[in-house]
Amino acid sequence: MSSQTWDYFISVIQDAKELSKKEKEILIGRLRAHNLEKIGRKYKLTAERIRQIEKEALSKFKEKMIQLLLID
Repeated sequence: MSSQTWDYFISVIQDAKELSKKEKEILIGRLRAHNLEKIGRKYKLTAERIRQIEKEALSKFKEKMIQLLLID
């Protein structure tokens, strides 16, 4: 994917009101190819907990995207 595509995804995540600051930073970190351990060190959490937060954030994000598609 082009850097413009990544920049677009990052801006969409940053603008997502349903995500916490931590969730946004984790999703953006993963988009930037940071591994779970590296992100976990920042928050003093295990890689497994970061994976769980990422999964929850993606679930919230998908729900919101589906709602937007149904409304438009």
